[in-house]
Parts: sequence; C-alpha cells; structure tokens
Amino acid sequence: MKNTLYKLKKHRGFTAIELMIVVVIIGIIVSIGVANYIASSKKRALEASLMTNMRTLQIMLETYKVDWQLYPDNLNSLGLESTTKRYNKSIANPYTRQSGPVGTTNLWAIDYLDPSDPTFPTNKALYFGRVGYQPIGTPPAISKYYLFGYGDNSIPIERKGTTYTVTNGG
Repeated sequence: MKNTLYKLKKHRGFTAIELMIVVVIIGIIVSIGVANYIASSKKRALEASLMTNMRTLQIMLETYKVDWQLYPDNLNSLGLESTTKRYNKSIANPYTRQSGPVGTTNLWAIDYLDPSDPTFPTNKALYFGRVGYQPIGTPPAISKYYLFGYGDNSIPIERKGTTYTVTNGG
C-alpha cells in the first residue's frame, strides 16, 4: 500500500523540463505565425495604398475629361494640363516612398506596358509600386481607360484571382 501511494505521488505532474520544452515549442510556433501575419499584412497595406493611388489618378483623369471633353493619350499630357489647372497632386509611391506629381518624373504613375510585352523585363524596375495608365482608343478620341497597380514584383496586383483594375466604364 505504501509503495502504491508513493508511485501515485511520484507520477502526478510534469517536470519543470517537460513544461519548459512545451513552452519553447509553443513559442516557436507562435513566432512563425506572427512573422507570416506581419509579412502578409504589410503586403496588403502596400497594395491598399497602391489602390488608393489608382483612385486618385482616376479622379485626375475624370477632372481632365471635364475640362477637355476627352481623356489624355498619355500621362505627360495629364501632368501638363492638371498642373496648369492646379489639380495635379503630389502622391507617394507606397513601395519606394518617393513622391511627386504626375509628369515627366512619374514617381507613382506611368504609362501602361503589358507584362507579356517582350520589352517588359528590361523595364520592370520602372513599374515597381506605380499605377499604370492604359488609354483605349486612338488619340484624340480616347473614350475609355484602365488603371493597373504594379505591386512588389512589378506585376499588376490581383484580387480574387483576377487583375485588379480601375476604369471609367465607358
């Protein structure tokens, strides 16, 4: 009887080493999860900022159309006219943190180039974090446009498996 009672008392709990091993394993698992969460939330935040820049460029294009009854055939035209009329905004590229208005420097917006174009790989760095403007139509009769956001890999960002675009819907 005494032996049985001694065995029960001896095996009732975990040792300190067993508890420390469990705590270390849980800590490792949590740190991996937190690192993945932080990385994915940073990417989502940068893409959200890029989508905001797309909407800002859309507002500038629509204002240009009100002034000129058509859309510009490139961003340099938009930059010149919007600066004259004082609606050219200085916007930051969320990935490079450089900022400036639409124009010749194009720190946050650039004329569209399809990633399947053979010259795209040589120009890939130009698209990093920028909004791409693709006018549809032949100048001066541009009636529609698409805006693309080039993410961290200079490829247009996607939502739900399709390329995220902003358009005038025309």
